[in-house]
Amino acid sequence: MPSVPTLTPKQLAQFRRDGMLRLDRLLSPEGVARARSVVLAQFAKLGLWRDGAWNIPDALPDWPSAGIKPARDIGHRHPEIDALVAEPAVMALVEQLNGSAEIDRTIHPGSQVLASLPNAGPWVLPDSWHVDCPRLPSGRSPGVQIFTFLEEVGPRGGATLSLAGSHRLFDKGRAMKTRDIVRGLRGEPFFARLAAERFDLADPAMPLPFGAIGDVALEVVELTGRPGDAWLVDLRVLHSGSPNAARHPRVMVTRRFVRAALVPEISAAYGWR
Repeated sequence: MPSVPTLTPKQLAQFRRDGMLRLDRLLSPEGVARARSVVLAQFAKLGLWRDGAWNIPDALPDWPSAGIKPARDIGHRHPEIDALVAEPAVMALVEQLNGSAEIDRTIHPGSQVLASLPNAGPWVLPDSWHVDCPRLPSGRSPGVQIFTFLEEVGPRGGATLSLAGSHRLFDKGRAMKTRDIVRGLRGEPFFARLAAERFDLADPAMPLPFGAIGDVALEVVELTGRPGDAWLVDLRVLHSGSPNAARHPRVMVTRRFVRAALVPEISAAYGWR
C-alpha cells in the first residue's frame, strides 16, 4: 500500500502565504486512467474524440464560450471521477490543511469536470475574478479546493487562473461575497492593471502580472499540470476561467472540501435560511 503523504513545514508555509500549492504526481496513474476513460467516452459521443485522438471542429468558439457545457455534455456524477479526487493521498492532505475538520457534503457535495475547447482568437487575461465561498466574519478559511488534470494543460491552455495571496486580503471581520471583494479592489492600482493588461499576454513565455496590495504580495498563477498532478487552493483565493489557446481541449477535475463546522457561518454570509 502506498504511503500517505504529509506536507512539509516549507509546503505549509507556502500554502499559508500563497493560498495554493502544486503537488506533482499526487494521484495514482490507475485512478487517472479510469477517470480519463470515462470522460473521453463522453467526448467520443460528441464526436470530439475519435480513434484515440482529438477531433476538433474547424469553427472554434470565441471566448468566453467554452464550446462545451460539462454538466450537460460530460456529466459530473461519475464514480470514477469522484473516486479520483477522494484518493487517500488527497484526503490526507485536505485533512492536514483543514485541520482534521469534518467535510460538509451539502454545499459542494461532489466533484466537477472542467472542460473547454480551443478558442478562436488570441489569448487574453480574463476579468471574471470571483470566489466560490465568501469571506467569513471569523476570518477562517471555509476549506480547500483541489484541481487536477486528465489531459496536460500548459500555459495559455485554458487553465484556471488564481490570484496567489488574495486569500489574505479583506480580513475585516465581516462577511464579503464576490461583489464586495471586487468592489473593494477596484481602487487598487494592481487590480486596475489586471484589466489594463488584458491584451498583452498572449505569448506563453510572457510572465503574468504580479504586484502587491499593502503588504500582501499577489501574483496571477495558471494552474497548469499533467495528468496526476494537483493543486490545492484555499477557497478564499480569487480565481477565474481563462481562454484556451492550445490545440486540444482543457480537461480538468475539481472538488471543494468545505469545513462542516463553518457551514452555519457560510449560510449566514449568503443570507440562506
